Parts: sequence; structure tokens; C-alpha cells
Amino acid sequence: MAGGGCVTPRQVTLTPRSGVEQELVVRSLERAVARLDVERFVGRRVVLDLFTLTPDQAFAREFVAARLQRRGVQVIGDSARAEVRLRVFATVLGIDRGQTLIGIPALQAPVVSIPIPEIALFKWERHRGLAEIQVYAYDPETDRLLDGVAAARGRAKFDEFRVLLVIGFAVSDLAARAEPITPP
Repeated sequence: MAGGGCVTPRQVTLTPRSGVEQELVVRSLERAVARLDVERFVGRRVVLDLFTLTPDQAFAREFVAARLQRRGVQVIGDSARAEVRLRVFATVLGIDRGQTLIGIPALQAPVVSIPIPEIALFKWERHRGLAEIQVYAYDPETDRLLDGVAAARGRAKFDEFRVLLVIGFAVSDLAARAEPITPP
């Protein structure tokens, strides 16, 4: 009965990514865009293309466009009126997870198939969001490369700790935004 009362808490989500995972991706992308040097495009009309290796491409494109517009870049959809075509490559856009456990991991007892819960003297779960973007400028008419403009990385973290089975806490930098959100 005592063993049956011990459970390992699990995060359950009904979406492809949990809320924390979404925050990690967004904060890391936000921080990467904030580090880009886009001063040469302020006030200019640009067409933006974004390429990723993940299914987050549509969201990332609109997010990057909105952040560039907040910084004074005029992102437009008509390449005939554009002064520059920016191709943004999100070479990294994802989440890494690591874990350190001092104790006994959850396991299934052989032969009798009784589940044994995790017994953690110390457990550290690390969740790291990482975004790496590279921006290249092209002539919108000739599609000739003008400049490799910039590259930037953004990181976000969310760590969960458990000590002596029951003491748990989290450490995160998700609340820290790269730019304050204020109405225009």
C-alpha cells in the first residue's frame, strides 16, 4: 500500500508542445531577434522569407516580421515594391532536455511486473530553448546576394529540481522578455 501511494508526477498536455515548451521556443526566438543588427534596414521596405527545419515556420515568420516592424523595418508582402529581400534562416529552433538523478529511477520489477516509483534524493531536469537565426539580404529584382547581414542566438531555460522526494521548485528565465511589450 505504501508503494502504491508513491507516484511520479508527469506533465500532461493536449497540444503537440506543452506551455513551457512553447514559452522556451518563443523566448529564445525573441532574444535572438533582439540581438540582430538591423539598423541598415530601419525605414526601408523589405520582403521577408523565413526557413526552418521545424514545423514552426509559419509562426516564426510572422513573429520575426512583427519584431522587425517594432524595430522600424517596413516588412511588406509585395516584392515588386521592396527595396530588399531578407532571407532569415532559423538554423536552430527547438528545445533540449537533460536530467540528473541521484536516487533510483522508476522501474518495473522483473517477474511480478510491479511498478516501482522513482526515489529521488536529488533530481534536476533541464529544459533549454535555443534559437539561432542568420539573415541574408538579396536584391528583390535580381535575387543577387547583397550581404550576409547578421547572425544571432537566443536562449531560454526552465529547470525543475526535486530534493529528498518531496521538496520541489523551479528556476526559469521565461518571464524576462527581450523587449518590453507596450502598446504603440
